[in-house]
Amino acid sequence: MNASSNPPPAPTRTRAPRLWPLSLATTGIVLALHLGTTLLWRGRLPDPVATHWGGSGVADGTGSLTTHVLLGAFTIVLIGILIPVSAGTVSGAGNRSGVPLLAGFGNGLVVGLGAMFISGLVGQLDAEQALGTRMEGWVLIGGLIMALCWGLASAYLVRAALPARSLNPETAAPYAGAGATGVAPGTVISSTVRGPAWLLALIGVLTLAMPVLAFTAGRDNPAVFWSMVPGLVILVVAGVTCLAGRVVADEQGIRVYGGGFFKMLHVRPEDIAVAEGREITPAEFGGWGLRVSGVGVAFIIGTGPGVIVNRTRGGARIYSVATTEDAAVIAGLLNSLAINQGAGSST
Repeated sequence: MNASSNPPPAPTRTRAPRLWPLSLATTGIVLALHLGTTLLWRGRLPDPVATHWGGSGVADGTGSLTTHVLLGAFTIVLIGILIPVSAGTVSGAGNRSGVPLLAGFGNGLVVGLGAMFISGLVGQLDAEQALGTRMEGWVLIGGLIMALCWGLASAYLVRAALPARSLNPETAAPYAGAGATGVAPGTVISSTVRGPAWLLALIGVLTLAMPVLAFTAGRDNPAVFWSMVPGLVILVVAGVTCLAGRVVADEQGIRVYGGGFFKMLHVRPEDIAVAEGREITPAEFGGWGLRVSGVGVAFIIGTGPGVIVNRTRGGARIYSVATTEDAAVIAGLLNSLAINQGAGSST
């Protein structure tokens, strides 16, 4: 069967499924918590209440309870609406890879804002005056962890709902020797890989332990706590993006989406010299995750099937994939793209 005999792909949808429902639900829940906690605790709050906190988490500005309610509600609703609107614009422009990132950032930010307002209220309970009170650390830490987790989950859910045309190995078999026959427009080969359970568990334990350590170390010195927050964010982002991924090959070449949504290691057709599918091991490239070695840059999840792409310029790119069939099909597709690029440049 010739690759050109495949039926034309269905038109790609440009809208972002699940984005609006997730954003509206997140905004609604956080707004309800903001209003509900204020109503529940209004008899235990000083008058006026804190409406601004400095970088150390100490209240340095006050206002009426009505101001607190309206300011919080306006901020939560504004962020909750702006992000899906922006993501819809990006999606409509055809750049779908940015939609999950915007969804994750927006929903995570809304939860984080809600946690900040609630932690500020908890810190003022039964206080004689609002000035000088502190945000409640445990509430803030818990809220930030929830914000990070929900942001990542939102990005994953939106990314998973975006339409994709995957090619199973039987349909894609002709690409293994396609040569100059070309790639059918719209063809996408996708292979999802995940890291070993023990490594994921280790990252999870460290992620949960670091906020506790940060709060304990910074109990009397808030600067210590805030100095450790970037390390926590880096740890979580690195764990998510480098211990799970989705390798995609199509007319645009090959790339991997760390965590399923963060694009990395994109090799375009004109940069492909030759690709091969074979067994790879972490020891070859310096360990798990995103690795730089003398051979090139690798996104490697563990011992198993992989695709090695030798480039016309610079070092190779190495990708872990789910199965040996995926490796063979992707390598065949990339070699077909390289041959076609060479044929086009010689005419």
